[in-house]
Amino acid sequence: MAVDKQKVIARLKVLFPKANLSQKRLDAIADKLAKKPADDADDTAIDAVINDFNDVMSIEDIAKDDDRTRTLEAEKQKGIEEARKKAGLDPIEKKDEKVELPDNTPDYVKLIMGKLDSVSTELEAIKAGKATETKKASASEQFNKSEILKRIPESVKPNWINRIDVNSETSFEDQIKNLETEYGQLVQLSADTNQYAPPAGGGNPSDIKVDDAVVEGMLNI
Repeated sequence: MAVDKQKVIARLKVLFPKANLSQKRLDAIADKLAKKPADDADDTAIDAVINDFNDVMSIEDIAKDDDRTRTLEAEKQKGIEEARKKAGLDPIEKKDEKVELPDNTPDYVKLIMGKLDSVSTELEAIKAGKATETKKASASEQFNKSEILKRIPESVKPNWINRIDVNSETSFEDQIKNLETEYGQLVQLSADTNQYAPPAGGGNPSDIKVDDAVVEGMLNI
């Protein structure tokens, strides 16, 4: 004993046109009420079941609760996006909700929708790949602008550029500053330990020569 839930949804919209119920809520109510009428129930019988439900739980009140929830979620999302923008982070990509097809959907329609989903997935993968390449190019450009990191030997520079995490929430600027600090420490370590340092008590500390080969060996990690 049950009717097609799409009939219940259609009658809900007719009886309560001002109730801004979400599709998820409509499906939930219809799933519950579709089991009550007989298989051959007409609109009048379906309306009676819906009205009985409304007497117990106001459909318009449910819709108002849904509206409040959507408003709060929208405000929360807006706050997150504004915070990410101020921090210089990329906006969060919105994912499309998967469309649930009714049980009585023809097989050929399901096949077409399946192929469309596959194409959409491939396009998203291509888009993500291009976005990553764009980020890598931007990271490399900012890296090469650093006066400190320009001193890194060309043979090991790609390794250091690849250490910038393009998907990290830490900005490129902060990551590059960390690399600059690390590079400075390695150069200083080379200056302190290389064989060209003057003997104790002799020479000027500013005259210490840094061995490029030693530095390159330290950088090649």
